[in-house]
Amino acid sequence: MPANLKYWYLGLSIRSKFQLWFLPLLLVASGSIGFFSYTTASNQVLEKVSQAQENISSQTISHLDYLAKDIHDIYNYLSLSSELHDLLSPEPTFNSAIIVNSMINRLLSTRQFFQSLLIFSDGHQTIKFNSLNNNEIISFEEYKKSRIYENTVNDVVSGAWGVEEGPLKLFIGDQRRKVFYSKVLVNPENLVKEGLLVIGMTEEDFRQSYGRAKENVEIVIVNGDGTILSDSDGKWSGSSFEQLPYYDHVPIEQVDWSNHDGEWLISHSSSEVTGWHVLVIQPRTEQLMQLNAIRWLTIGLMLLILLMNAPLSWTISRLFLQPLKKILKSMREVQAGDFSQQVDVTLRDEIGQLGNGYNIMVTRIRELIQDVYQSEISKKESELRLLQSQINPHFLYNTLNSIAWMSYREGAEKTADMIQKLSDFFRYNLSQGADIISLSKELNIVESYLYLSKIRFADKLTYSIEVAQRLSDVLVPKLILQPLVENAVVHGIEQIDEQGFVHVSVRESSGDLHIEVTDNGMGIAPDRLDKLRSAIRSEKRAAHYEDTGGFALLNLRDRLVNHFGDGAGIEIDSKRNIGTTVKMVIPFRHLESEDMRSDGRV
Repeated sequence: MPANLKYWYLGLSIRSKFQLWFLPLLLVASGSIGFFSYTTASNQVLEKVSQAQENISSQTISHLDYLAKDIHDIYNYLSLSSELHDLLSPEPTFNSAIIVNSMINRLLSTRQFFQSLLIFSDGHQTIKFNSLNNNEIISFEEYKKSRIYENTVNDVVSGAWGVEEGPLKLFIGDQRRKVFYSKVLVNPENLVKEGLLVIGMTEEDFRQSYGRAKENVEIVIVNGDGTILSDSDGKWSGSSFEQLPYYDHVPIEQVDWSNHDGEWLISHSSSEVTGWHVLVIQPRTEQLMQLNAIRWLTIGLMLLILLMNAPLSWTISRLFLQPLKKILKSMREVQAGDFSQQVDVTLRDEIGQLGNGYNIMVTRIRELIQDVYQSEISKKESELRLLQSQINPHFLYNTLNSIAWMSYREGAEKTADMIQKLSDFFRYNLSQGADIISLSKELNIVESYLYLSKIRFADKLTYSIEVAQRLSDVLVPKLILQPLVENAVVHGIEQIDEQGFVHVSVRESSGDLHIEVTDNGMGIAPDRLDKLRSAIRSEKRAAHYEDTGGFALLNLRDRLVNHFGDGAGIEIDSKRNIGTTVKMVIPFRHLESEDMRSDGRV
């Protein structure tokens, strides 16, 4: 499957590939922007909601602490009242009941949320004040059976808060749930426990004391023992904390306030005055619904991208493909043989560089073809001249041999030898049209030329040829050595009056064939020698350097490089009025021999 998919992908056009990649990139980009926008906005909303909940929680704690302190003030006021303690004593005075009754009525009338006050005592009838109704109250004995009574007795100093739950009803027949504060009443003079003071209010009024929550915001007040005193909806009052669904129904002693159900936003605060826990709760989803606009905007943007992808990617890809199509069209023309093609590219980017590079390549190919064409023409002309020079060579040999024979008959032996050497020179020079000859034949040409030159200069010239016998069969290009010897004679020996000497050496060294021609002629001037060396090192054709005066050397250099490669070369060393040495170096691995050719090894 991956191989088929790769084959299908490679067969797509650039425009199709552009659309294939362009669409996912746009979708990923827009989706990422929408995701990060939604995430950032939701974090900001949740942070603001959390701050608002913290403010609500702090305000609720403040209101409830004020309420609790007010109740503590009422208790302190009554506990310090000598009339109340007198009323609860075994022998109360006649007017203590009137004074206490007036005092309590005055206290309750000045408090907005307190509707009832009960004073239980084992030695006195229960004192009852209720601004709501005259219902019968619970007996002290029944009250002692409740958990709130147990908590009150166990904490004489602070007292206890409670709420009517189960069968516990402070006022029989009153269905309104009461939240109340219970504390032992102690005589400050003798510290005798004289009774129990209970101050209460309806849960609805208790709820109003901390203010009604906003819509979808729930406030829950939990007592220190895990009893829910009140909540903003009134549905949890009197229940246990374990019944709340927000903390996985764990007991309040084990709860981790920061670890709650993720569907809810919950802020927690606790009161240092009462020990109450205040929870402010909101559903997370409802708070994030206002961010749905970002979600729908992202979806709409992605749909818009899907609709605009085809025309947009087609337009953009056209900007890239138009110059490429020009180049492809021109390449087809070049393939058909039109090397005059040039692409008009005005861009300066990578495509423009490609177009300019293509134009340069076509121009160089055209120039190379022209050079090859001219080279082939020159080669054909040379072959034609060679063929013309080889027309009936036997006539020339036979004529020279006849002249030499007649010279011998007439006693002109020296003349006969010259004619014979000249005949040999022409015969080896032509070599039946062969371009490659053995080194021994090349040396025969050199020896014939030196012999004729020696006679010409009337014994002014002497020469020597030094070559190892095993190198005689090595094949070399024809006339590769004779031009060097001719240069030594014409430009070296001919220019001096003293005795001239030419030495030819052929040897093998370090895997190369070394050929040296040394003369004791007049040498080469330093400036001309520098030009000649520079021309030899140059890669340009020898015909361009006729002004150096070393055309034969440069032509020989070109022949060596063409035949043996860059490993072959010429070195020249000369000193004025001392002489000149020209050395040719040919890699031995490129050389053949007549034995190798006859054996079929090359």
